[in-house]
Amino acid sequence: MMLDSTVYEIPAQARDLCRPRTMRALLDRVDLRLSRKLGQHLLTDPSVLQGIMRRVRRGGHDYVLEIGPGLGSLTVCLAEAARRVVTVEIDARMLSVLDATLAFYPNVETVHQDAVGFDPYPYFGETPYVLAANLPYSVATPVLRQLAAHPAGPRRMVVMLQREVAARVCALPGDMSYLSLFMQTYTEPKLRFTVPAQAFFPRPKVDSAVVEAVKRPEPYFPATAVDDVLRLARAGFAQRRKQIHNSVRSLLRVDDEHMIWLLKEAGISPQCRPQELSLDAWFALYQAVKADGLLIGS
Repeated sequence: MMLDSTVYEIPAQARDLCRPRTMRALLDRVDLRLSRKLGQHLLTDPSVLQGIMRRVRRGGHDYVLEIGPGLGSLTVCLAEAARRVVTVEIDARMLSVLDATLAFYPNVETVHQDAVGFDPYPYFGETPYVLAANLPYSVATPVLRQLAAHPAGPRRMVVMLQREVAARVCALPGDMSYLSLFMQTYTEPKLRFTVPAQAFFPRPKVDSAVVEAVKRPEPYFPATAVDDVLRLARAGFAQRRKQIHNSVRSLLRVDDEHMIWLLKEAGISPQCRPQELSLDAWFALYQAVKADGLLIGS
């Protein structure tokens, strides 16, 4: 998928922050060595910033939550375009660099916190905002899930992920995972473009991709069903190599014959595996379970 980087012009400071020479100078100034454990890979290609900003600006939101600012190249772009930016950084060493990078942007608030567990409500309340993030593999799943389901979550997410994670978020039946089902319950995600490994410093081992996920006005399932459908799916994907009649029945505490009957009532082949089921199929299974008077355990 090709990157469309038209329309948006990158500020000169952001371009400079994409240059490896500038990166090294800033890092050396505070004696900072990038941490692979924290997934610190800095973007060197300004055209990727253009592609991200084009999508961030699409909804016309004036408020932005950024996660993983790095040295601030994207933050500068966001600050130029938005009324307010809240940027979350876990690495205290990086904050001193950001203080210098963002010195002329009073509309940016830096928060020293792990993005896992971050509550956006105290910062945005009910004000609509967009998420712009570069999420390392180790935190991508929990951060995406918590913000997608959060009552004060972003109206749109524009997130850079490892390409494998991006594909999982946007998967179709046949390649579904619990992450894809969860994200598609609360958002409509689309893979917008790929970012090659050589667009980062230091170069990671794998390519990345940018996903745009628009929050649904309401979850895909009725409010009274969401938790139970997700419990069914979580049980199924916990044993994704097994056929669906084997992977779910322990949650429902029924024997195999009863489980096969429930699946047939839902129009699902007992030989299916969890990754083959659509959101509608999981909901049909939920309805068959509820109609049979069964309780869905936690």
